[in-house]
Amino acid sequence: MRNLTFTFKQLTLSTICLFFSIAALAQKAVIAGKVVDKETGEMLIGATVTATTKTTDYKRGAITDFDGNYSFEVEPGTYVISVNYTSYQGKSVEDFQAKAGNTNVLDFDMGESPLTLEVVVVKATQVKNTDASLISMQKNALAVLDGISSQQISRTGSSSAADAIKQMTGAVIEGGKYVVMRGLGDRYSISQLNGVTMPSTDPYRNSTSLDLIPSQMIENITTLKTFTPDQPGNFSGGLVNVATKSFPDRFTLYLGVSSSVNTQANLIDNFNGHGTGAGDRDWLGFDDGTRALPTVLQNEANRALLSQNAYLDARNPRRENDGLRQLLNESSRSLSNVFTTTPKSTPVNHGINFSMGDKKTLFGNTLGYTLGLNYSREFTHYENADLITRINSRGVLQNYQALKESKSTETPHVGGLFNLSYKLGDNNALRFNLIYNNDADIIGRNQSGSWPGQLSIPTAEYITNSLEFVQRQFVSYQLNGKHVFPKLKNAELEWTGSSVNSFQKDPDSRFLGYIKFIDDDGNLNYAINEAEFKPPFHFFRDLQDQTQEFKVDFTLPFKAGGSGHLKVGGLYNRATRDFSEYQFQHNRNPSIPSNLLFNSVVSNSENPGDVNAFFSYNNFGIIDTLYSQNDPNMVTRYVPGYYYINNVNNKNFYNGHQNVASGYIMVVENIFPRLKAIGGLRVEATDLQVESRDTSIAESVIDLTDFLPSANLIFTLTPKSNLRAAFTRTLARPNMRELAPFEQFDTKNGFFNVGNPNLKRTLISNYDLRYEVYPNQGELIALSAFYKRFENPILRTFIPTATIPELGYLNVDAAQVYGLELEVRKNLSFLGALPLLSNLYFSTNLALIKSSYDIPQAELEASQMVDPGYGLTTRPFQSQAPYIVNVALSYINPDRGWEATLSYNESGRKLYNIGQQAVPDVFEERFPLLNFNLTKKFAEHFQFSFSAKNLLNPVNKKTQRFNGEDVIAESFTLGRTFGVGLAYFIR
Repeated sequence: MRNLTFTFKQLTLSTICLFFSIAALAQKAVIAGKVVDKETGEMLIGATVTATTKTTDYKRGAITDFDGNYSFEVEPGTYVISVNYTSYQGKSVEDFQAKAGNTNVLDFDMGESPLTLEVVVVKATQVKNTDASLISMQKNALAVLDGISSQQISRTGSSSAADAIKQMTGAVIEGGKYVVMRGLGDRYSISQLNGVTMPSTDPYRNSTSLDLIPSQMIENITTLKTFTPDQPGNFSGGLVNVATKSFPDRFTLYLGVSSSVNTQANLIDNFNGHGTGAGDRDWLGFDDGTRALPTVLQNEANRALLSQNAYLDARNPRRENDGLRQLLNESSRSLSNVFTTTPKSTPVNHGINFSMGDKKTLFGNTLGYTLGLNYSREFTHYENADLITRINSRGVLQNYQALKESKSTETPHVGGLFNLSYKLGDNNALRFNLIYNNDADIIGRNQSGSWPGQLSIPTAEYITNSLEFVQRQFVSYQLNGKHVFPKLKNAELEWTGSSVNSFQKDPDSRFLGYIKFIDDDGNLNYAINEAEFKPPFHFFRDLQDQTQEFKVDFTLPFKAGGSGHLKVGGLYNRATRDFSEYQFQHNRNPSIPSNLLFNSVVSNSENPGDVNAFFSYNNFGIIDTLYSQNDPNMVTRYVPGYYYINNVNNKNFYNGHQNVASGYIMVVENIFPRLKAIGGLRVEATDLQVESRDTSIAESVIDLTDFLPSANLIFTLTPKSNLRAAFTRTLARPNMRELAPFEQFDTKNGFFNVGNPNLKRTLISNYDLRYEVYPNQGELIALSAFYKRFENPILRTFIPTATIPELGYLNVDAAQVYGLELEVRKNLSFLGALPLLSNLYFSTNLALIKSSYDIPQAELEASQMVDPGYGLTTRPFQSQAPYIVNVALSYINPDRGWEATLSYNESGRKLYNIGQQAVPDVFEERFPLLNFNLTKKFAEHFQFSFSAKNLLNPVNKKTQRFNGEDVIAESFTLGRTFGVGLAYFIR
């Protein structure tokens, strides 16, 4: 702890020294912004923006590029900023303050020139709502779009993209990582990074783990809720695009350190650690080889010898068995003998973020770059949690398994971002983007309780220990080009090529289950009963994904400066996967000496009840040698102790590929002055194939071509309001894990998850209606309604014929989802003349959603056989909340450097897991989340932040409703988290 304190002091002093050593870099001011068409939102290329003073001849300016952006340096001071563009009415902003060391943002929206050519002159006011540009994007989008700006993310103290998306209308984050839009499950949402689809690092998920992307890297997050042909067609709930920060208009720098304390997880001494089973690089999220599959077990021939009956040959002293005996010794002693968690002390959560960027001139053209690095380490912990599984016995609900759980998770994260952009003249640009992210969940779990549904001794206490190290990593490379053709009505060609390598590794996860009971003589006994539950085992899982994508889009305006255009393009995406699972199961052979049996060792060890003694290497491999009484040099038998048998199942190895080739045509045109139509067709050809290493199982193949039409209408009711309507057709494909017959053991409750090679893809018809009002800059009021009809949706279900509970996947004939959404963002100055009100901003969104599908007939029949009174016939989608509400109140005072936000998030009771055979489904109860975040800028370039998360600390509760009563299935709390941060920045 002293070394930790010393290191932290060094880090703090070094950071402060660095802060002051670079404080003199900011001298001039930068004026930058975007110029767009007031009616269409399209960027205006070649507009002239100038800054002049009223008292001198000082003049500076720039021409907007093909993104409508401009930027130039000036001396700090007060200016008149003017913009002019052919056939548009000019605009001027007076008394605009350009502050030193800042990028002073000023955006313009220009209307076509009327008969009079007077310039519109307005007085500059300090921009207080920095979400204005994002709301402008929503207003002018071709489809229903919701978004969150980097400023909003900062205000609420969000640490990652997943954390930030909770604020979005209709969004729920499942498991802290995966986005669920409009209650449709993660399979109906896709995630993009800068417009390129991100793969999932979890084989059970379609959407990627958005907690991998730190908030400091994010420029904005947008969610497209209606489909347009220029986007991939495999979404219905939402297409989430995370835009990372691009190169800045001038030199920028950010260096921040942060620390937080969770009331349950930090500065405690009973955190469930991995003890001697941990590696030296765990704190970085990397295994140093401690958990690697031993070399001796990488050999398939060696694994083949590790059978249930290998001890019979191993005990035979014949020389040809020497190799087998050596293999038993080496293999059993090369695997870790740590099966229980070790209490350890935890430090505070901590993190450091660094980013810098600038633009330079190279060969007469502009070269910009951004570099970002981040590291964080967080801890979560809960104990005495309830974990109960039930069965229905002729209309009576009984406990099948009732456990108390203690779970600890350490999550280190390392990430980096590098952007490089080069503008070739006024009409061409190349951009390169590299993102690296690595994190790990280092989990220690203990459970104890009863398992009357499985144990032959009903009064026995069932105890489990599990150790897991789940590493997720992705590396994304993107190269993008944009080209404008002035002689072709400013037509645009954009292309993007990307390559993503990702993996999820689960090296040497260990599970130990045993029972403790009092026998008829009153003695305390311990036992591992292989006939009733899995004996101790190691498993090594490795998922490797590679994804390549290339897309091209060509936009041709109907006329120069016009609102209509034709857009065509195509996309090719290829994804490949290799998955393996090696499992080695503890084996007790009949010749084990009685003094080495589990009960004998645990009861008679130096610390009675300590199961670690049982896993001593002295008890593994060949533990003794017996010699002839007549010839002390002649071996009569070797005594095999415990060893691990090869429990590899060929079903648990699979590989696959998914090739999607698509093309589209889309037309955007103002049919009438107030009515814009966006229509077109996308064609997607799918080649999806999954092959198991078990050759008795046929390959799973989906080879289809789908035609996906899209029609969007935007009626401009007034200059500040729109009415939108859309009909679209989209699809959802099963992922490779769902198609693979892989039988995965779940350490949480001992159940299995099984794939289904016969799954079909889903088709969805989407109907959307939205009314939106933009009262003032940065303000929004929107009301949306939607209806979705599903053909062959994919759902999870219990497999009725399984002895030990198995969860699988299947298609049902149809399902439907419908709902309403309301979003409001408003400055509170309309409530009165108090100066304080002009600094207060209120935002809220509410989603009301309902979904239903008919329960499959086979499941109904199995349930009614158990309970003839079982009457449930429909069920909502898994993870679909009946309502989702977000409320935020922000105080923003840029003149004094204060920003504070109190935010509230809640989603209603939603389906968490499906009940088996007449057992009520498990629902996750409402979970109100109240957070507070405060930032204060001082001394021009410093910022202090304070955050308080989960202030209500509600019980995370999952329940089952039976005969009108709710009974607990799971229950735990996450604790409150309080954090502080200090940053130095130049912007």
